[in-house]
Amino acid sequence: MSGSRQVKRMDRDTFAAGFAQVSSQVKAVLPTHVTFDKFERVVRIAVQKNPKLLECKPQSLFMACVQAASDGLLPDGREGAIVPRWNSKESCNMASWMPMVAGLMKLARNSGQIASITSQIVYEGEKFSVIMGDDERIEHERDLAKTDGSIVAVYAIARLKDGSDPIREVLSWKQVEKVRNVNKDWAKGPWAQWSDEMARKTAIRRLVKRLPLSTDKEVERFEQAVHRIDALHDITESAPAIAAPPEDDFMAAAMGEAPQIAAPSLTEQLAQARTLQQVQELEPAVNEAMDQAETSEKSQELADALENALKRTGTKQLDLAGEPA
Repeated sequence: MSGSRQVKRMDRDTFAAGFAQVSSQVKAVLPTHVTFDKFERVVRIAVQKNPKLLECKPQSLFMACVQAASDGLLPDGREGAIVPRWNSKESCNMASWMPMVAGLMKLARNSGQIASITSQIVYEGEKFSVIMGDDERIEHERDLAKTDGSIVAVYAIARLKDGSDPIREVLSWKQVEKVRNVNKDWAKGPWAQWSDEMARKTAIRRLVKRLPLSTDKEVERFEQAVHRIDALHDITESAPAIAAPPEDDFMAAAMGEAPQIAAPSLTEQLAQARTLQQVQELEPAVNEAMDQAETSEKSQELADALENALKRTGTKQLDLAGEPA
C-alpha cells in the first residue's frame, strides 16, 4: 500500500521475547482464577491460528494481550479475540482486543449479583413478541430455517440472584443501526464481519446500564469489558486541542455521576493522562460519551483521543525494543 509504514514481521521467537517483557504486567492484572500459564498458552495458540497478528505493530499486539488479561478473559475466539486491523493514521496493521458475548456473560456471572445474562438475535420470519404491562415478558421461538435471513431485532435479559424480576433490553434493527452508524467507518470494522455478535453486544451494553452493580473487582472487570471500544475505528484524523475543563466536573463525569459526559472534557483529560492505568480508567466514560454523541464527528473525536492516549501510554509502559523507526 502506497505510503504505508513498513513494520517488520515478527517471528515466533521475537514474539515470545516481547511477550516475556510484558509478562509482569499480564500477571499483575490477571484474576486469580486464570493462571498465567493458561493465558500464555491461549495467546500463543491465537497467534498460531492467525499469523497476520505477527504483522501488526508489536506494541499494539502486546497491549491487546494486556487488555485481555485486564478483562480476565482468554483470547480464544470465544471469550474474546485479538484481531488485526488496518490503521490509516499509523499506516500499518494494529492488533485490537475485542471481548465477545460469551466473555461478557462469563464476567457477568462472576460479578456476584447476576445469576445469568443472555442475548439473542431475532431473524426475519421468526415468532417474536414483546409483552408489556403488568406481566412483562419476551416470547421468541427460534426457527433454524430462518437464521440465514435478515436481523430484525436483538434483546438481552439479565436475572439477578436476589430473585427479582428479570431486566430486559430490546432493540429493533433500526435502533442497532443507529448505534452502529455512530462510527462512519463501520463497514471496515467488526460490524461488517460479525454483525450478529456486535448487535448482541449492543443490547448487553444497554442492559448493563440498568443493572444494580457493586464496586468490587469482578464487577469492574465486567463493566470494563462491556465498555471496550467495539468499533475498532480506522483513525484518519487527530483530535483538535480543546481547553481543559474544571477538574471537579471531569471527575464527576468519569465516576458516572453526571447524566451526560461532555466530549471536550474527556478529550482533554485523555491528552493529559500519563499512565496506561489512567487511560483505562477513562475508557468506560469515553464509551458512554461515544454512545451519547449527537454526531459521528464528535464520536470520532473521542475515538481518536482514546486511541492516541492508549498508544502513547502503552508505548511508554511497554517500551519494546527493536521496532523499526
